[in-house]
Amino acid sequence: MQNNHLLGVYGSRDLTIARGQGSYIWDTEGHRYLDCVSGVAVNALGHSASVVVDAIRAQTEQFIHASNLYVLPSQKALAEKLAELSGFDAVFFSNSGAEANEGAFKFARHYFVAAGNPERCEVVSFTNSFHGRTYAAMAATGQDKIRLGFGPLPPGFVTVPVNDAAGLRKAIGPKTAAVIYECVLAEGGVIDLSPEIAEVLREVQAQGVLLIADEIQTGLWRTGTFLASEGLGLKPDLVTLAKPLGGGLPLGAVLVSAKIAAALKAGDHGSTFGGNPVSCAAGLAVLKVLSDPAFIKDMNERSAFLRKELQALIETKAAAGINIGPMSGKGFLIGIQWGGDVIALQKKLRDEGVLAHRAGASVLRLLPPLNISREEIKELLGAMERALA
Repeated sequence: MQNNHLLGVYGSRDLTIARGQGSYIWDTEGHRYLDCVSGVAVNALGHSASVVVDAIRAQTEQFIHASNLYVLPSQKALAEKLAELSGFDAVFFSNSGAEANEGAFKFARHYFVAAGNPERCEVVSFTNSFHGRTYAAMAATGQDKIRLGFGPLPPGFVTVPVNDAAGLRKAIGPKTAAVIYECVLAEGGVIDLSPEIAEVLREVQAQGVLLIADEIQTGLWRTGTFLASEGLGLKPDLVTLAKPLGGGLPLGAVLVSAKIAAALKAGDHGSTFGGNPVSCAAGLAVLKVLSDPAFIKDMNERSAFLRKELQALIETKAAAGINIGPMSGKGFLIGIQWGGDVIALQKKLRDEGVLAHRAGASVLRLLPPLNISREEIKELLGAMERALA
């Protein structure tokens, strides 16, 4: 049912959600779906996880909002947990991933202003990247369909072809402040950043250029480790997080190293709602589950099983003449190249009781909860088999 009073920027929607529990959601007609969209990688523990619900309830019974004029215990605890897990020195909380990226751009530029190099203001990004829909985030996003039609964008952003090592080296100059990267360009087609680009990123970082890791969709164990950057051997200067961080509530964060933190003083940035105590309480509950070593080990075993079985299915279907494959991504961020109509494939999966997403025009994207069970994975594989028949 389409609500005509909502702005039509999300297109036509014909599935009305009634409730969710665990890996499943039910529509208002009583149909059950295995949710492999997870609120676009937000619901890391599925729907209405008891630990998250309990944390939200406990915090709302204390207070819901007080602003950043005061010490907020749940915010302080979440910042300490993020610092412990990441090794970064300071955290700024925002309301979303786009806001986190905007903050990271400000912090990177201000670092060079404080160092006496205000000319170093350019931010380099990659084609097919996605960093948000606010103006600076749009300027950094390497997709014309996101940027076109909104007038002049802020200057100081340079886009280079993804996985073009020579192009990246050429783009770095005396005005470069930072390079922002995603280890997997999720929205742009689930494109894996190459080891060669990672090597160039290490080179330019050694030359003094800051690295901003956009880990909004890849971080918090979605790709198997706390940060996907770990898998590429990268140690960024700033990291942006959001999506699963708030347990389903709006919450973003910028993690910064000591040298960045030292360049910022009171009044340089702020947010009324950023780090809301209820969102932070939910986030702390999520991190306590996700950071458990036993959970991480089991999660990685389950994602490896899913990827192995999907790869076998892709090879079987490709051998039968179906235009499918290859598979990309890491962990529970999965992209499958599809030679037909991706929207039609999504519809077939939905008819089989599975909700899937897409990335770009030709990639089916799977983003199951990180605690999806083995039986639920087998259910997904069965639905994929039938949808591809």
